[in-house]
Amino acid sequence: MHLKRGNIEQACVTWHQAIDHMQSVRSVRTRKAVSRMRSDLARFRARGLRCGAELDQHGRDFLTST
Repeated sequence: MHLKRGNIEQACVTWHQAIDHMQSVRSVRTRKAVSRMRSDLARFRARGLRCGAELDQHGRDFLTST
């Protein structure tokens, strides 16, 4: 919702928290959610936004650990 409203920084904070809480959950649903989040952030990563790059790395780490 934050991302749709253009608030990238708040979206990153919220997603970081969500991924942290999902660490103990191993499901297809959580993997799809993180993959979708990374896809949604692609345009912001391309702009070089630091919070987008950090969140992308956090998501990548989550996906490789599950």
